[in-house]
Amino acid sequence: MNRRQFIASVAALPAAAPLLHRLAAADPVRTMSMWTYLWDIVDEGYTTPLELMKENGLTHISLASAYHAGRFLLPHNPKKKVYFLEDGTVYFTPTASLYGRIKPNVNSYVKEGHDFARVRKEADRHGLGLNAWVVCCHNTPLGTKYPDIACVNAFGDPLPHNLCPSNDAVRRYLRSVVGDLASQGAARIELEAMQFQGFSHGVHHEREGIALTGAHRYMLGLCFCPACFKRSQGRVDLVPIQRFVRKTMEDVFADAGIAPSYKTLEELPQDLFGPLQEWRRSVIVSLAEELHESVKGRSTVLRPLATFDATAREMVAMDAGRVAAITGGVLMPGYVKDGPALRDPLGTMQKLVGKEEVIVGFQVGLPESGGKSEFLSRMATAKQMGIRDFNFYNYGFIPQKNLEWIREAGKS
Repeated sequence: MNRRQFIASVAALPAAAPLLHRLAAADPVRTMSMWTYLWDIVDEGYTTPLELMKENGLTHISLASAYHAGRFLLPHNPKKKVYFLEDGTVYFTPTASLYGRIKPNVNSYVKEGHDFARVRKEADRHGLGLNAWVVCCHNTPLGTKYPDIACVNAFGDPLPHNLCPSNDAVRRYLRSVVGDLASQGAARIELEAMQFQGFSHGVHHEREGIALTGAHRYMLGLCFCPACFKRSQGRVDLVPIQRFVRKTMEDVFADAGIAPSYKTLEELPQDLFGPLQEWRRSVIVSLAEELHESVKGRSTVLRPLATFDATAREMVAMDAGRVAAITGGVLMPGYVKDGPALRDPLGTMQKLVGKEEVIVGFQVGLPESGGKSEFLSRMATAKQMGIRDFNFYNYGFIPQKNLEWIREAGKS
């Protein structure tokens, strides 16, 4: 009797569900993918990093293919130790005919002959699959160059780092990027920031001189651009919501010392914000549908990133369950201390997505990972809960010896 037949035979036994869960959890790891940047591969000579990842149990690379700015410390890069990224660029050679008015900014590495397609060829040679890691609605250069596609707050201020997911031009651009990468052989496209971005993330040296509650930050990040007004017609009236946000925040600005009227999203007037939130979630769900359609007929799968923090998901209007039903699953960063801390949030995410897949991403660097024992504890818990697909952050940042943790976790 083989294993599949054995599982089928016990399914009819009393109290079989817990046993089946443990048996499913014993399934081997299916994929282990390392989040990686193009310069990690190029500067170390293609062969060296690819062989190292393969030797340590990685099955795939998740290559940053459309990414934002950053200042990165690169401890084992032979050509540079500190690197300031070119903001909002793509790391593949775009197919020009796919794009409309919004054109991708191409990274200088690509112009020098290094791109997604070349990495894919080298990865194939080393027996590694290649995923594309795409940052969607967070792109300051595009929001600056094309101001009409950026989010606009209740005061009429543009938020150029936030591309509005309601905007048809943004949607066309993202469909083009996703379709382009699928045509270039991406096994999986990992969609980061496929959502409204909110107020607090996105630009260097953000400064505030007053205390803001979660509700304040939420209101300051709401978009009232023309595209949102157009898309919301017949669903929700944005005018009174904009008026409420302006009045409430003006009161906060006028006397920041007063006790806040609204601390959390739940405390906001639900007659206004309940319908707004449902509409905002529907915007992201419909975007997921469009992006899914753009890879239809190809072997490429989409996995949007979704945090396990329910409040954070509400801030950006990410409905993980409805999105997963469209794409077939989500990728959840499991950035917690150890295995016991992972159990509840992962279990909640699994309930949200039902039968769909959850990929879990873990830190491998220091101090974020906690250390080897904490990492192995997280991996063990995830596998016990039936997770078979993992991502790890991030090749260029971590001590190379930490790759051995991944190899050990894959074997255990």
